[in-house]
Amino acid sequence: MANSEISLRERKSAKLKLLILSTAKTELQKSNFQDLHVTNLCEKVGISKVTFFRYFPQKEDLLLYFLRVWSFEISMELLSNETKGIKAVKYIFDRYGDLCENYSSVILHLIKYHAVSPTVLKPISIKKAEKYLLFPNHEGVQHMEVLAFDKLLEKYILEAIFQTEITKSSNVSDMVSMLLTTTYGSILVAKMKQIPVKGMLKKNINSVLETF
Repeated sequence: MANSEISLRERKSAKLKLLILSTAKTELQKSNFQDLHVTNLCEKVGISKVTFFRYFPQKEDLLLYFLRVWSFEISMELLSNETKGIKAVKYIFDRYGDLCENYSSVILHLIKYHAVSPTVLKPISIKKAEKYLLFPNHEGVQHMEVLAFDKLLEKYILEAIFQTEITKSSNVSDMVSMLLTTTYGSILVAKMKQIPVKGMLKKNINSVLETF
C-alpha cells in the first residue's frame, strides 16, 4: 500500500483510535465494563475527554467498535486460513467463545445496550488507515469489506449452501437469526448458571447447525 494513499493526519488519527481500543481492552481484562471510566482511560492514553468523545460519542460506542474490529480480524483470519463454509461458521463461533470468556462483561453489556436502545445501533466504522494499521503486511487490506457479526455469518452460511454442506434449508436470514438467538441465549444462561460459556455455546451452535 503506497503511503500516499493515506495522509499523515489520517494515520495519526487511526493510530490514536486503535490505541484507545487496545488500552480499553487491556483494562477490560482486569475489570468490568461498568468499572471502566472514561477519565481513567483518557489518562492512560494521554488524551482529553473531548478527544475521546470525538472518536466515540458515547462510552458504549467503544464496545461497538471493539466488536467491529474483532469481526474484521476474524474475516482476515478466515481469508488467510482459506477456511470456508460450515468450517468457517464453526471457526467464527469458536473464536466468539474465546471473546466471551476473555471479555465477558463486554459481551453482556453489548447485549444490554442493544436491548435498551430505542433504535438500531449504528456501528462505528473502520477507516482505511485503521485497516492498514491492523494488517500492514496484507496487500490491499484498505479495500477489504468490513462485515458485522451477522453479515459474516450470512456470508459463510450462503457459501455452505453453494457447497451443498447445507441442504435442508436455503433461507439464510432465518438460519442466521437462529444462530444469533442461540448465541445470546447461551451467553445469558451460562451467566445465570455460572458455567463456562464457550463449551455451552459450541454445543448449542453445533446442535442448531445439524438442523440445517
